[in-house]
Amino acid sequence: MRRFLMGWLLLAAALLGMGNAAAQERRVALVVGNAGYKMGPLKNPLNDSRDMARVLRGLGFEVIERQNLSREAFSGVVREFGDKLRGASVGLFYFAGHGIQVKGRNFLVPVDADIAREDEVPYRSFEVNEVLDKMDSARTPVNLVVLDACRNNPFARSFKTSQVGLAQMDAPAGTLIAFATAPGSVAQDGEAGSNGLYTGALLKHIATPGMAVEQMFKRVRVDVVASSKNAQVPWESSSLSRDFSFAAAAALAAAPATSPAASFAATELALDLAFWDAVKDSRNAADYRAYLEQYPQGRFAALARLRAAVAPPAIELPVIAAAAPAAAATMPAARASVVRWKQGSGERTLDLGAAHSVTAQALSPEGLYLAAVASGTVHWIDALRATVVRTSSAFEAGAVATEARFSPDGRWLLLRLERGGRASHSLIDVGTGQVLWDKPSNSARFEPAAPRLQLQTAQGADESLRLP
Repeated sequence: MRRFLMGWLLLAAALLGMGNAAAQERRVALVVGNAGYKMGPLKNPLNDSRDMARVLRGLGFEVIERQNLSREAFSGVVREFGDKLRGASVGLFYFAGHGIQVKGRNFLVPVDADIAREDEVPYRSFEVNEVLDKMDSARTPVNLVVLDACRNNPFARSFKTSQVGLAQMDAPAGTLIAFATAPGSVAQDGEAGSNGLYTGALLKHIATPGMAVEQMFKRVRVDVVASSKNAQVPWESSSLSRDFSFAAAAALAAAPATSPAASFAATELALDLAFWDAVKDSRNAADYRAYLEQYPQGRFAALARLRAAVAPPAIELPVIAAAAPAAAATMPAARASVVRWKQGSGERTLDLGAAHSVTAQALSPEGLYLAAVASGTVHWIDALRATVVRTSSAFEAGAVATEARFSPDGRWLLLRLERGGRASHSLIDVGTGQVLWDKPSNSARFEPAAPRLQLQTAQGADESLRLP
């Protein structure tokens, strides 16, 4: 562990200089993640777009970041992007969400798309060529278009053709177009709460010092092909006429950047993942506290807090093999002591004991831990190890939890409680297990892109609450 941390610190120090090369040129990016579709939400485009925006900012890009765009909002932000491209050296457009092809043309699907027939697609979605036209008008020397948008066509049943994925595109001069998978193929969305298979590999390699962009995408392709067992093969079309790399090798020997914190952000995600990978299997609570000291708001902070609270290490509880697939990933058997959840392509189960009747449970956004509620107690479960990490008291006797839900960042747990026919909602801090408040209310939901909670009070009024 000590040897890893020394190497990690040396890597961090070296990568601090990466932003210098980017400072020599003006870089502009538009990053869009669409997940909240009417026809069924996608699991990971919001994670993908947020992580991509964060890394690009650290690599010197001015980033316009948007999630869950309507058709009208899509047009507006692309116009804004086109205006900002004027005078820039590098332009980048990234999209994660649904993409479809019609008669050889590629379209990105807004979240409000109401498409009943194939001939409606050009009028109710957004054509990729509109982005390319903005880049062409701005005369940006280097243009990059990255489309993690080849998931199954959500409107396939109402279409005349059986085309899947996106159509092949020839990149205009000075442009590289990168697709998550080959033309006419479908990309994988990945496990819920993580990154998609393609974007995950892209985030892993994008900040590699001195690597030409073409070579970087080749490494991404190798990783995706291996992870998908040849089912998904990323593809690029390039007409770039000059060399480009996201992080120049020369920056490693350059003088310290004027803003070390900004430069460090370029590799924050990669270092976060590397640190976690080194401690994730540890039985020593001090290792998780070390992770939290470095990344108090890191991607795995909530799980690290749960594990750090355990000393000595948690005792393994028996894991019962699943007899049959569950109907839903996070729904318990009615009034039973067995907790069930999906882990990868299989299912895990954990019996809390006959004294516990689970009435509500939720899987964290990262898929790393669960909260199972029984008799006024929250059982915090490590999903990877199938063990109870800790328990915390959530509410008094006489109340029953009927629903549990995590906030998008995994920091808060929301419980719906029933008391004598009256409903309320309790907000719990995942890190401490403390109940912050309990409010009479008919319904409550987390806002997907803001640290707020929307409640409908017992009197039917809407109330917006900012999370602590």
